[in-house]
Amino acid sequence: MKTAPRLLSFVALILCWLGYFSPWLWPVPAALRVSAHDLVEWMTFMQTVRDGTFPVTRLDLLWPLAGIAALNVLVTTQIIEPQRRKERQEISKKHLSGLRTFAVNYWPELLSVPIALFAAALILPPYEFIRSAPTDPELAPQFWLGIATGIAVIPLAAFAIVRPQWARWFTAITALLSLTASVRVYLIIRPPFADLLAKPAPVGYGFILVVIGFAAFLVLPLVELLRVGSSTRSS
Repeated sequence: MKTAPRLLSFVALILCWLGYFSPWLWPVPAALRVSAHDLVEWMTFMQTVRDGTFPVTRLDLLWPLAGIAALNVLVTTQIIEPQRRKERQEISKKHLSGLRTFAVNYWPELLSVPIALFAAALILPPYEFIRSAPTDPELAPQFWLGIATGIAVIPLAAFAIVRPQWARWFTAITALLSLTASVRVYLIIRPPFADLLAKPAPVGYGFILVVIGFAAFLVLPLVELLRVGSSTRSS
């Protein structure tokens, strides 16, 4: 993967992080400018959500964060080009032990795991409810999604190391699912806010950043296909 697509992938990942924790709705007063993470708790207090008028749950707002956690470990495999990684492996093998060689050559993946685990921890319910969450009908799905995400990122990082070419396409699939989940939940949460404010809430820049970030990952495979096709025709 060339420098420009690699740079685009990391910019897209940053946009996803910033967008998820920035306002998704931009009403007046400013106290109601809430991020997707804020909405996980905020929406549960709205009567029209609690009575089922608007079918939105905690998980609906947390799926995009689970996608961001997965993208962290998938995208970092692309920070070093395969040829350059191979050259660094040959050099480091001559001077370092096996474990240190692995750490030197796969430091992006090793660094991405704790970041992804941090995202998984943010999925969990507030710490004061952790002990009761597994048996709480409302919090149990959120609790188990956080646990499952935390467990999944480690084998996912290993998969990305062993099969980097497949990881690129898995990145696009994850981004597509996350984008779909984000747009779907956003369309659901707007009406309750409109009822609360007696007018539609303006679109927040956080939601726009999330959409741009996830959509960028869908563009990367197309760029790669066009580059490969152009190289094939020129040869």
